Amino acid sequence: MGYWCSLHLFDDRKFYREVVPQLKGEAGDLTEASREFLKHYFVGGISHLSEEKINSLIEQNNQSVISISKAMNQTFKIHDEFEKITDYESQKLFLGKLEWHYEFSKFLEYYLFKTCADYNPHLGLGKGGVSRNFTINSKTVTCNIIDELDNWNDFLLQDGMGIANWITHEDVELLFLDKENLHFEDNERAESFLELLDIAYKNKLGFIIGIDMQERQLELLYKNKLLTGSL
Repeated sequence: MGYWCSLHLFDDRKFYREVVPQLKGEAGDLTEASREFLKHYFVGGISHLSEEKINSLIEQNNQSVISISKAMNQTFKIHDEFEKITDYESQKLFLGKLEWHYEFSKFLEYYLFKTCADYNPHLGLGKGGVSRNFTINSKTVTCNIIDELDNWNDFLLQDGMGIANWITHEDVELLFLDKENLHFEDNERAESFLELLDIAYKNKLGFIIGIDMQERQLELLYKNKLLTGSL
């Protein structure tokens, strides 16, 4: 069956300045966001549950998100304990035993697109990353940045689904200024990437990449947070 990978605009400055402190419980309150998340992501929904049960699930979700987020480093890409595990099977075992990791992964997907990423406009990458659409010299800045974007984060993902990685607006600026090293021939997806790169650069935004996300919810719930007017 494979997987579906997509690239989206991402406000990394808002993410690190506002969203990360919220995820770590240092600012704001996740209660209403958790309620809405459960409404759309909890199997079977929550409308049939008692208010007591819903409040219990909200509290569990808040605690798990904050607990796991506090163990992430300043980039929010590295989990302290997970990073120490070197082999893949042990990593899988660790994630399987990490309580509420699935909910954390799904909530991160939901919350980032609620607060600091837009589902549309986006670039569908199909079953691979960005780099396969270009010929890139390995000694260039462009190669380093694209490699970072295509380096999917096994901790943030859950069973290969969710937020895979992101790059900052500064990375996008460097990529834009070095885009002559993005070589391709007759590739519509490559052309679309350059169009999205131009939008991100002009609006000082980064990129976020996801795999098999809940696109129906993400597309309908939160539109046009980062860009105003028509593209």
